[in-house]
Amino acid sequence: MKFSEFIFCIQNHAYFPKYSKWIFAVLLLIFSIIYNYHNILFKSSQSIHQWRQCDCLSITMNYYQDNNPFLEPAVHNLEGDGTGKAISECPVLYYSIASLWKAFGYHEFFYRLIVLLFLFTGLFLIFKVFESTLKDSILSMISALFLFTSPTLIYYANNFLMDIPAFSLALIGLYFFFKFEQSTANKHLYWFAFFYAIAGLLKISSLLSFFAIFSLLVLELFKVKLNPDRRIFKYPIKQTIVFIGVIFVQIIWYTYAHKYNTQHHSENFLIGILPIWDMSLSEIKTTIHAINDHIKWDYFRKETQIIFLLIFTIVLAFHKKVNKLILLLTIITSVGFLAYILLFFYPLKEHDYYTINLFILVPIILFAFLRLLKNQFNFIYTSLVFRGIVIAFLIHNVDFARRRISGRYNPEGWQNSYYITNIRSFGEISPYLRSLGINKEDRVISLSDNSINISLYLMNQKGWTNYGINTDSLKIRQRIEQGAKYLLISDIKTYDEQSVKPFITNKIGQFNNIDIYKLINTSNNVYKK
Repeated sequence: MKFSEFIFCIQNHAYFPKYSKWIFAVLLLIFSIIYNYHNILFKSSQSIHQWRQCDCLSITMNYYQDNNPFLEPAVHNLEGDGTGKAISECPVLYYSIASLWKAFGYHEFFYRLIVLLFLFTGLFLIFKVFESTLKDSILSMISALFLFTSPTLIYYANNFLMDIPAFSLALIGLYFFFKFEQSTANKHLYWFAFFYAIAGLLKISSLLSFFAIFSLLVLELFKVKLNPDRRIFKYPIKQTIVFIGVIFVQIIWYTYAHKYNTQHHSENFLIGILPIWDMSLSEIKTTIHAINDHIKWDYFRKETQIIFLLIFTIVLAFHKKVNKLILLLTIITSVGFLAYILLFFYPLKEHDYYTINLFILVPIILFAFLRLLKNQFNFIYTSLVFRGIVIAFLIHNVDFARRRISGRYNPEGWQNSYYITNIRSFGEISPYLRSLGINKEDRVISLSDNSINISLYLMNQKGWTNYGINTDSLKIRQRIEQGAKYLLISDIKTYDEQSVKPFITNKIGQFNNIDIYKLINTSNNVYKK
């Protein structure tokens, strides 16, 4: 067999669209089992960022049990005007899951599964983008699966935050953009706009690639040729209106959300930015150190990120040989990537989920690189050695991710030990509370909990936590006057605070590590610190 015939054989057998979708689905299932999803799906909220997990679950639970109107979400924490009304992202998914609970019963499993299905859909459609362009099923599957080796994405992929659904919808929107780019059919542009509009309502950061694509339209309006043969946007006025419509939807929602939170004096959720220029030099240095740790352990394996950076550099170095539209999309998205980091630098210290929507850059860079490799360096692209190395590297990343996820759910590890020893009992305490005569409607103070909703959600009891109280006796007294009847302490360190002493004279029960006290509302008596 001649060398050219051998290469043709490899290319021919690497493309099998009739069967590839099923193989890809099986690989997703295998990866999920490796990551222990079959057990994690049935776990209660726990581990890293349980705070935000329970905020999301609390909103959903309040829709489920209180039948709140769609535009009036609330949480268990009654901080603010005492109603618990607070809002962040558009609650379309919270409301939908609550409706599912009403039909099939309350199970967090449904929530985790739905979020996971969002990601699987996004990964599948990105795989199809690669496959339809490269005519190579193997490298297309590998490229999409690399996203499914990030410990950050894997951890939140079956979790309760809105970042993964938003990211997944952006991937779906990207799929429809490439369908539009290939066909110029406006129906694909409308679907593109629809999915990005919903993605932005869930997390505004998911619009990173949307604005990059919008920039392509603007460039074409200024006579920049994205395609040497034809215009991509043949009806610029009509199609510009589609883009503006997506932006207009975001403005309407976030204006309403800001007004809603102001009306109810809620400061629970951020609607704004936390930029680097508002930080001190010492804060910036501390955050950079934390980001370095995330780079080492959370985003991808460190070597993988170095390779992504190398690939990006190669794309820029051979920019004249890269498809112009893909090149500009890569560059503009990268600029947006850097802009986002500057605008939200402060939370990057601890909140790895703030980076989830930045991962959209990974498939865009890989797409540009593989197209360059196939068109200009085909001998590498078709090499069995190259493909073997890529597959081995993917397996290596899967193993790294497996170990990282195992660590996050390890009951003895630092990420989850506090939940096991101090918080888990709140999820089991409800029957005991009822045996003490504490009704579901009774308001409580969970003083050892510094989050907004963790303990309140887990025991499904409305009231207050130490968030906003800061063990201040005067504030505790204010909560008593607002209707708090019981005080719960789950961490013995809380007893070190002198301000707590006046409120722990009437202990009525104990459940595992949780002590329960009855509070007395004496309006003429003001407790002192």
